[in-house]
Amino acid sequence: MSKKNLARNIFSLGIMQAANYVFPLITVPVISRIIGPEKFGIINFADAVIMYFSLLINYGFDYSATRKIARDPDNAENRSSVFNEVFTSKCLLFILSVAGFMTLLFIIPQLRQEKEVALFSFIVCLSAVFTQNWLFQGMQDLPKIAVLNFVAKLLFTIMILWVVRKKEDYLWQPLVSGIAYLSVSVFAFFWAVKKYNIKLRLIPLKKCLEVLRGEKTVFFSLVVISLYTTTNTVILGLYQSSEQVGYYTAGQKLIVIMQSVIAMPLAQALYPYIGRSFGESFETGLGQTRKLLPFVMALTGITGLIMIIAGPHFLTLFYGKAFSPSVPVFQILAFIPMIVGMSNIFGMQIMLNLKMDKTFFKITASGALLSILLNLVMVRYWGYIGSALNWLLTEIFITTTMYITLVKKGIQPFSTQYFRAGYITQWIKLILSKFQINRG
Repeated sequence: MSKKNLARNIFSLGIMQAANYVFPLITVPVISRIIGPEKFGIINFADAVIMYFSLLINYGFDYSATRKIARDPDNAENRSSVFNEVFTSKCLLFILSVAGFMTLLFIIPQLRQEKEVALFSFIVCLSAVFTQNWLFQGMQDLPKIAVLNFVAKLLFTIMILWVVRKKEDYLWQPLVSGIAYLSVSVFAFFWAVKKYNIKLRLIPLKKCLEVLRGEKTVFFSLVVISLYTTTNTVILGLYQSSEQVGYYTAGQKLIVIMQSVIAMPLAQALYPYIGRSFGESFETGLGQTRKLLPFVMALTGITGLIMIIAGPHFLTLFYGKAFSPSVPVFQILAFIPMIVGMSNIFGMQIMLNLKMDKTFFKITASGALLSILLNLVMVRYWGYIGSALNWLLTEIFITTTMYITLVKKGIQPFSTQYFRAGYITQWIKLILSKFQINRG
């Protein structure tokens, strides 16, 4: 895969992700003013709980299955085999998720009191069964993912503005979201089957269990990552009011938007690219990561500075004055995209491609344990501000630990020769040139 093709993938995903988040710029200011911080917090608490089941169903296939396809993308038999293993395994995990969800629905008071919101939010888990983004990633056909996300956001925007008119309509938001994503994921499923000549067949239960056992390290690594991201919201919701959840998630979601526009396209485009480079040789793969790391740091670092300067004014304008307590959250988390971008290079790009799955898991598990311990203290004393500080400290700990571990193993991700301004400018010019070509 050439440098120009990589730039095309990064640029296409960046533009499409940006377009995807234009729609929330339309809906969120309207909806947040209608339903207020309390109902906004209720919806986001339910989303955080449902995220665990979505994570279970996806089971890290976006990395493990992508890795299998990316190393030999032209092998049609391998494509069909991996596709059927993943889909059948997802169906099995969905059944388990339904059982787990129904149990939590009666155990957790916050879910029991807002049963409709919880049930509507769970529809996203069904869409996860049909979502096969890992296949598009492995085939390095990444713009397809962005297009599908764009369509889902468009459907959601049209429907939500039509449905939510008063405060009591807040419970329809998760329903509309679930329907939009389910419709697109089902369409994408059959589109992928036709486009890549997939021969559908059910996989025996024994084979599914073998697949799940084989990929358990990547899955548990993603689980512990969730423990210091999603769990922040859950713990906050269990110990503090819905308003505090609303204040925290308002600031956090704007950071996630920035991260999705900048860091997500980079991660999705780089993983199969670097995976193929490591497939050629260790030196080739490490050389590519050294070249790309300065560009990732520069892009996400500049974004962080802009968010600190302009973010507080934008947040109040975006959500309204009722959400002004969210400003400190946004400021604390402004450099999260840069820190996550670096940890993605160290962990996802280098460690997972070098099959250092257990090392990756140990580091993220340590970060998750630290996060939970800090959370139980910080949330009680500092509420939603404690949640924000906890996320920042956890990401710094994990990124630093990953770097130290790689260096101790003789793997130096940094190379000073690629930190020259001229080299970083070369990447920027490459992406801008792609933009000019697309416009032409």
